[in-house]
Amino acid sequence: MSAPSVAVIVGSGRGIGLELSRLYLAQSKLNLVCLSRDAAAARDAILDSGRPAPLQVHSNGSSKSSSSEVASKLDGSRLTTIEADVKSEDSLRKASEQVREQFGKDSLRFLINVAGVLRVEKNISQVNYEELLEQFQINTFAPLFAMKHFSPLIPRSFPSGEEDLSQGLMPDGICVLASLSARVGSISENKRGGWYGYRSSKAAQNQITRVLSHELVLRKAPAVCVGLHPGTVRTDLSEPFTGGPGGKSGGEKEDFETRKARGEFEANESANLLAGVISNLKMDDGGKVWDWQGKEIAP
Repeated sequence: MSAPSVAVIVGSGRGIGLELSRLYLAQSKLNLVCLSRDAAAARDAILDSGRPAPLQVHSNGSSKSSSSEVASKLDGSRLTTIEADVKSEDSLRKASEQVREQFGKDSLRFLINVAGVLRVEKNISQVNYEELLEQFQINTFAPLFAMKHFSPLIPRSFPSGEEDLSQGLMPDGICVLASLSARVGSISENKRGGWYGYRSSKAAQNQITRVLSHELVLRKAPAVCVGLHPGTVRTDLSEPFTGGPGGKSGGEKEDFETRKARGEFEANESANLLAGVISNLKMDDGGKVWDWQGKEIAP
């Protein structure tokens, strides 16, 4: 049995998913499988040499530009992009079957669910059924069905003496299943209210993470299932309150350390920090939600 070689990123066309895709393609030897609504556009974006080079992953949490050598490792021969609709279980099932056929039944090293949607409801009168359903479809059901169909690809064990294709970006001998969560999904930390759909869908996602973690333990699978809070990230999803990529127009440009102090990042910075957290996970970290600093968020 060869070492598991595949990293699957669900929601890779932009934002954090795009930056994670570029980071793992540049800094590991894993075969990268990226699911997106537009596979061709996602591939072009991931391999775009005009974008800033992926950041280096540093254990101390710092965020520094990578060398041109790292950027040159954006090797399209290890990249597979698959068109997938995360609101369709059948679409996710077919994607998992393609991965199994292409790479084998024990091929999964890493799965992360990044796709998300946020609808801002300030009070209960603004809750809309269709928008609420969409948030649960994307934030809750999509991670559940992605893990349902990709988890059978978790290897039964890791062979000894094989090269670490993750190049240190994954914990030794452990397959990682992760979903982007959010601090606002914590019930115990909810001090402000609002955001009915987003909070609830993320809280439900966290419960799924906990349940699957218990199942993996019972199965004695060499895998850990976690939620990850990326901080407040300047993406299209957070545009109403961060201004999106680059921050609010007309505002004073802030350096990384200033924004880090309040937990606000560009997508590539957040991806870098999350990759550092992922690389340090242990088996008993499963079923929990971890923030970008590697600190546990209470349920």
